[in-house]
Amino acid sequence: MTVMVRYRYLDAMGDVVTEREFDDREAALAWAVEDDELEEVQRVEYLGPEGDWRWAGALPI
Repeated sequence: MTVMVRYRYLDAMGDVVTEREFDDREAALAWAVEDDELEEVQRVEYLGPEGDWRWAGALPI
């Protein structure tokens, strides 16, 4: 069974652009880099097991 994790994509001001679920961190970061409509996204966070948002990584500007 694959565990899906919720990721949120934030712009430079920290505003949420979108949220999606992925089964691993690499796929979540790659999706944002590859999607041309997400150019404003600069960082990614994931929803931790305790219900708090945690750093997943930065995206190239």
